[in-house]
Amino acid sequence: MKHIILTLALAAIAPTLPAQSSLLEQEAAANAAQEFDNELRSPMVGPKLRAYVRAYMKSIAEALYREGYEVETMREGEVVITVIPTDRLFAPNDTILMPQASGILDHFRQYATPDDRFKIVIAVHSDDTGSEEYLYDLTEHRTVAVLDYLESLGFAPDNLVGFPKGNSSPVAESTSRANRAKNRRLEIFIVPSQELLAQARQSAKK
Repeated sequence: MKHIILTLALAAIAPTLPAQSSLLEQEAAANAAQEFDNELRSPMVGPKLRAYVRAYMKSIAEALYREGYEVETMREGEVVITVIPTDRLFAPNDTILMPQASGILDHFRQYATPDDRFKIVIAVHSDDTGSEEYLYDLTEHRTVAVLDYLESLGFAPDNLVGFPKGNSSPVAESTSRANRAKNRRLEIFIVPSQELLAQARQSAKK
């Protein structure tokens, strides 16, 4: 949760300094983007461990795909990304998970145990319907709701990182209802943790 507090704290300073508000907002956005990027790139996987980790993560991506999730990868297959429309999780303009959300998110319980093999980074996005302040606030509260639910599934709080994105990262132009729906999404990044790297090292010794 410290990441949410950090981005909010930086943004909250801006209104108190009118002459510098634009620069402070830009700095807050840049810092948040850098922090998000850092979370997705660490820990680094050494050359000797890459084959094991990539094969391990590939099996997760394939399993999620078979379950009907939209799946992508990054870092040459080391990080698995699941994209879920937030319309399946939240009612319009609401920040409380709908009952049906449990059936979608419960599938990730298996990645919480037994040994903290993964860091889970989430990003919640909105469309552009509303002010930037409102949309950030909406995605912030939705981020908290998802993190709380994932923690209830057994994920250690230290392995959960959330980023409210507002409408800063659209994947489609807001020219139709369908495109705006694409932009309203939750991204779940499954990142190998130090525990998984330790598992890969043990496997290499056999």
